Amino acid sequence: MLATSLLLAACSSNEESAAKELVKEFYQTHASTRPSGALTLKELITFRRFLSVPLFDLLKDVSVAEEARVTQAAARADDEPLPALVQGDLFTTNPNGASTFRIVQCEAQEREASCAVELIFSDAKLQSPAKWTDKVVLARDARGWVIDNIQFAGGPAPMRSGTLQDAMRKVLKRDAAPLQ
Repeated sequence: MLATSLLLAACSSNEESAAKELVKEFYQTHASTRPSGALTLKELITFRRFLSVPLFDLLKDVSVAEEARVTQAAARADDEPLPALVQGDLFTTNPNGASTFRIVQCEAQEREASCAVELIFSDAKLQSPAKWTDKVVLARDARGWVIDNIQFAGGPAPMRSGTLQDAMRKVLKRDAAPLQ
């Protein structure tokens, strides 16, 4: 019985390490890519390997809707441009994005995992950096761990609350206001 407990603990530790590694690679890619607004085709391709099929499909649909919106606005030949469907960094609570990240903790079960990620945004204009903790929710598919959702920390405007998937669904509703 002791051997079984030790084996289960070792497996759980390996799963947490694998989940943590994926989240680390995601945020490193995020830092080098610095996405803003709906993802471009190149960004969709870049982030695809990290994302679950449902999350990827939502992000792709938002990108297609944004492209259609831009095309429609150009056809109107109106001097007043439509606001973007998604403004700023859609992967973080702060639309300005994050300057640095630190994975605080990961917990893994057999089919799902989550990682608390501390994010900090600072620039020369801020008196003190903005700091918050988002929760990355992972699922397991044929590729291993993938990001299925991000729970935003929330806070005063312009900070986001809710989840990434819910935010993308709202953007896709016909008369929804753009995501700020």
